[in-house]
Amino acid sequence: MTADDVLRIAACKDRNPALEAMVIAHGYHRVAGDLAQHLGQDATNWYCYAKWTSKAVGESLDLTPGSPFLTGFGDRLHVPARLRRLFRATLLTLLGPSYQLGLALANRAIFLETASLAANLWNGTPDCYVKVSPESQNTPMPPEFLSGLLEEADERYLRDAALLLSQARAATDPDERAELMFGASVALSAYEQKRAQKALELVLYRPVRWLTRVSWRSLRSLVTRRPFPRFPLFSARHDDQPWLTRVLEGKWSSLYTRHLFSVRTPLSDIKVGRPLTAPPGVDMTLAWRPIRNEKVRKLAEEFIPDDVEQATAGVIDWVSYPDRMRFIVSYFRTYQRVGALYDPPFDPELTAVLDAEMARGTLPEPMPGEPETARLLPEMRRKVYAFPEETDPDAYEMARFDFEPFLEAIPLDRSGK
Repeated sequence: MTADDVLRIAACKDRNPALEAMVIAHGYHRVAGDLAQHLGQDATNWYCYAKWTSKAVGESLDLTPGSPFLTGFGDRLHVPARLRRLFRATLLTLLGPSYQLGLALANRAIFLETASLAANLWNGTPDCYVKVSPESQNTPMPPEFLSGLLEEADERYLRDAALLLSQARAATDPDERAELMFGASVALSAYEQKRAQKALELVLYRPVRWLTRVSWRSLRSLVTRRPFPRFPLFSARHDDQPWLTRVLEGKWSSLYTRHLFSVRTPLSDIKVGRPLTAPPGVDMTLAWRPIRNEKVRKLAEEFIPDDVEQATAGVIDWVSYPDRMRFIVSYFRTYQRVGALYDPPFDPELTAVLDAEMARGTLPEPMPGEPETARLLPEMRRKVYAFPEETDPDAYEMARFDFEPFLEAIPLDRSGK
C-alpha cells in the first residue's frame, strides 16, 4: 500500500458512503499487512482495529431497506415487523443525509492522515503524513462544514506513533515490540478520536437537534420561503445549546451508548456500555502486566487508571473523549495478542471487487506555488445556503466536496518543536 494509493482512495468522490467505508476498511487491512511484514503478527497494530471499525461504519452507512444496520437496529429496539417501514422512514428523517455524508467525510479524512503516515514510514519519506488542513495558510479558505467537522488534534501523537513503530521494528524482544506497538496504537487513536470528535457529535446529536431546533424552523421556512442555514445548528457545541436540547442530547447519547452501540471485532461485537471482558484464550493477568517502556506507560496513563476494573468499566457516554479513549485503550491492551484481528474483513469475492475499486480514480496533483486567488472557495464560507427545499443543505455541500485543494504534506518534527 503506497502513499499514492492512500491519496487516490481519499480523493475519490464518486463512491456512495457505504462503499467508500468498505474500500477504506480494505485499505486499512492492506496497511496492517504491510506493517506486519516489518513488525510480525505476534501483536496487533492499530490498523488491525481500524479496518473492523471502518467495516462497521460502512454497514451503519447503508440505510437501504432491509440493510443489516437497519435490521439490527430495529431488532435491538424490538420494533414489530409491521412497523419496520415506518421505523426506517422516521430514522431517515432524524438522521438526515448529513448523517451518511458527515460520518463518511470524517472517516475519509482520518484514513488519509493515518494511512499516509504508515505508508511513508519506511519508503524513503519517513515521518511525514498528508493532512486535511482547513486552516492552513498554504491551502484555500474551506467551506464551513469542513472545519466544523474536523477538530484539531495534537500532532505530538502522530510523531509518537511514528517513533514507536520505528522502535518496534528495531526491537528483537517480542514483548518489547508488542509494548511499543501498543503505545503506537494508543497514540494513533488519541489523534484520530480527537479529529473525529465534532463529526461524532454531529452524528449522535443530530436527531435531538432536528427535533428541538430544526424541524419547526423547516416548517417556518416552508411557509415563508426563506431558507435558513441548518449546519450551524447541527454542528454547534453541546454546551452552547438551549437547556432542553442539552438535557435530551445527554440522555439520548447515554441511552445509545449503554444499549445500542458496539465495537466490531472478528470474534464478536463488544457492547461498550458493559464492562470489557477478555476474549477466549486471553489471560488478563498477562495482558495487563506492568508496562516497562516509560514512554508507552506515560501514554497509557493519559487515558486509563491503574485499576483494571475501573479501566475496563463500561462507557457512560460515547461522545465523551476521555471516557471513549479509556475504553479504547483498554480494548487495545486486552486484545493485543488476538491474531484473528489480522484476518481479512471481507470474503474473497468482495475483496477482489474492492481491490479493483481501490485502483479507480485519479491521483490528486500537488498545487504549485500559492493557492489560486480566483477560486470560489473563499466565498463559500460566507455563502448563504439556498439549495432546493428537498435537499439537506449541509449534505448537498458534503456530497460535492473535493479534498484535493486541502491536502498538505506535514513533516513530523522528532524534536517535538
